[in-house]
Amino acid sequence: VRSDYNQKFGIPRQANLVDGLEQAIVIEPEFRNMDALRGITGFDYIWVIWGFSETSLDMDAEHVKWKPTVRPPRLGGDERMGVWATRSPYRPNSLGLSNVRIRRVELDGAMVDPDERKGMVSGELAVIIAGADMMNGTPVYDIKPYMPYSDSHPDARAGFTERSRDRFLQVDFPPSLLEMIDEEKRDGLIQTLRLDPRDAYNRKSAHTYGLSFSEYDIRFEVNGDTLSVTDVVTERSYE
Repeated sequence: VRSDYNQKFGIPRQANLVDGLEQAIVIEPEFRNMDALRGITGFDYIWVIWGFSETSLDMDAEHVKWKPTVRPPRLGGDERMGVWATRSPYRPNSLGLSNVRIRRVELDGAMVDPDERKGMVSGELAVIIAGADMMNGTPVYDIKPYMPYSDSHPDARAGFTERSRDRFLQVDFPPSLLEMIDEEKRDGLIQTLRLDPRDAYNRKSAHTYGLSFSEYDIRFEVNGDTLSVTDVVTERSYE
C-alpha cells in the first residue's frame, strides 16, 4: 500500500473514518495482469486482506507471544476485551481486514479501464482506494469485492462499541500552516486530526505531539476538545 501515513501513530482506527485521502494498492510485477481486475470497477467497495507489519509480535518465533485480552481505544483504554472480540493489531495471526471504497485503476498514474485492457502490462499497476486504515508499505495479500446483498447487516448488534459515542475534536489549523500542505491532502489531514491521533490511555494536555503525514511532520497540542496545530515541518526524511 502507498499511503500518506508513515507510522502507526495517527492512522485511523477503523476504515472509512477518513474518506478525504486516496491510497494505492500497488500490484506486484508478477501479478500485473489486467484480466485479474476485470469487473472490479463495477463495485463501489472492496475488502482488503493485509498484514500488520509493524506490530511488536515476533511472528517468526516458534511460539508467538500474544495476549488473550487487549484494551480497545473506544473504551478509553481502561477496560480489557478478548482479542478476538476486537480489531486490535496485536493478535496471533497478524492479519487485517478493511472495507474500503474503490476509486479507479491506474497504470503509471493514468486511469485505465481493466474491462478494455487485457493481459500482462508493464509499468506500475495500482488500485486507487479511499478510506483505508493502513500505513505506507503495508503488505496486501488479497482483495475481494464487497457485496451488499450478503455483506451488509444494518440491524446487527455492535457489542461493546455501542457503549461509547464517537468523539471528534475541533481542529485549529492556522491558515499560514495549512497552506504548506498539498491542497488535495488538506481535507484528509484535518479528518485525521479530528479523530484524535493520541493513544486512548496516554493523552496529555499541554504536550506537543508529532504526526508523520506524507512529507510533513505535523506538530500539535490538545487542550480539552480542541486540537491546535503549532507547526508544520517539511522535507523530513523517513526511514
